[in-house]
Amino acid sequence: MAKKRLTNKQKKLNAEVKKELQAKGVIPPDKLKLNRKKFIEEAKAEWNSRDNECYVWDAYMMQAMSYMLGHMEKGMRLSREAVGAAKVLKIAMRLREFSEELKAKGEHEYKVIDQYNYIKDILDA
Repeated sequence: MAKKRLTNKQKKLNAEVKKELQAKGVIPPDKLKLNRKKFIEEAKAEWNSRDNECYVWDAYMMQAMSYMLGHMEKGMRLSREAVGAAKVLKIAMRLREFSEELKAKGEHEYKVIDQYNYIKDILDA
């Protein structure tokens, strides 16, 4: 059975009710859209200026990855962020595999495009 579309009057009423519920604190306010470019730049800057005296960054990174891998959306679906975190892990494993193959061949140099092509399927997944 096809869903009936809401009329403009119904949409307006829904919007008013939502605003009232937000004002009363029953439902949270609308979330601002994330400026992805700014967020990534801030994250890179924070990471690049991290305390070099700390020798357990690997542990913190793995803890953060664990949180991200379990990140769920509203419908108890794994989020795109969780998929991105899983891709990072898979890429790291694949990069090591690439490095080991080079060693096995007795090579020490490679082209970045060859390395990129080696992981491209994960990036595109």
